[in-house]
Amino acid sequence: MSLTEDVKRAALECGFDRVGISDAAPLRAAEAAIQERIRAGMMDGLRWFTPERARLATRPQELLPGARSILALAASYLGVRPAPTRRPGVPRGRVARYAWGRDYHDVLKDLGRDLLNGIETIAGRPVAGRIFVDSSPLAERAVAQRAGLGWFGKNTMLLLPGAGSWAFLCEIILDLELEPDQPVGKSCGACRRCLDVCPTGALVAPGVLDNSRCISFLTIELKERIPRHLRPLMGEWIFGCDDCQEVCPVNRKPLPGRIEALRAYDDEAAFPRLLPLLTLTDEAFRARYRGTPVLRAKRWGLQRNACVALGNLADPVAIPALAGTLSDEEAHPLVREHAAWALGRFPQREARRALERAWAGVQRTTDASALREELGLALDRAA
Repeated sequence: MSLTEDVKRAALECGFDRVGISDAAPLRAAEAAIQERIRAGMMDGLRWFTPERARLATRPQELLPGARSILALAASYLGVRPAPTRRPGVPRGRVARYAWGRDYHDVLKDLGRDLLNGIETIAGRPVAGRIFVDSSPLAERAVAQRAGLGWFGKNTMLLLPGAGSWAFLCEIILDLELEPDQPVGKSCGACRRCLDVCPTGALVAPGVLDNSRCISFLTIELKERIPRHLRPLMGEWIFGCDDCQEVCPVNRKPLPGRIEALRAYDDEAAFPRLLPLLTLTDEAFRARYRGTPVLRAKRWGLQRNACVALGNLADPVAIPALAGTLSDEEAHPLVREHAAWALGRFPQREARRALERAWAGVQRTTDASALREELGLALDRAA
């Protein structure tokens, strides 16, 4: 077997489901597209996504001097876990599939390190390599597309033939000369299901995502209040969103994930009960979500999101818990504001009384203008 074939076989043996190879030339088309998205404001809210980062992300040889090839790797994370039967009195939220198990950054980097060690054995010499998993400065989907793993869907996801979009990407830039693969000659054709299903209209055109409207951004990256006009559109999502992937025809027969660490360990990981989230302490939050992607949202962020989901579900059982959160002066200000918004969605008199009590309380303070505004609007809705 050739060196290239040996490396590909080693990648599959390490646990990756797909492997392709790209050269290390600059990704000029990807840089142009990213720069245009930045200029158009589509990356607003991602402070680190600067023009300088876009340039670096598309220059593999600046990320690893002497780079000759890039391994593009994919690992399916599809875990099939049906939602628990919906029961009154037990409101549940939804977590995007990629966050059901352990943090994929750690899992894939471990696999990448094992593979890099194996490549050195195959090559019979030390090999310089740099591993990238999502958070590092490399335009990963552009690399994977050039390496023949798949094509860009209209939802901006990389669609892998025979695997769909339920896959994590990992790249390894190498100073090793390998034979590059050719891009996949496929497209989404006339299909636009992902654009039509997006609850917030974040997919403004085929392949164009307005980051500031995306539920994944709103529930994970946004560290401020969620725009009021978008809250009713978020449904039960409290961490990420899978709507555009769930309707994609390419995902009808996806590749089941075979990495146990990426699967949901119980219903609470995938469809958590919302009321217990409101009373989590920092210690309990860290203990529950340590080593998972959900930790990124922070406790107050997850509680903020849970308030929005409870307001959308409108199960009356949530009123006492939301009222308790609203009256808790130790709670994060944004959580209290979103609890007020949620209570304003309930027609029950109990919800209005909770808002009125809170309104009377904020009139005696001078530093609660944002909460005062939220309460006023909520009372208007509940009138």
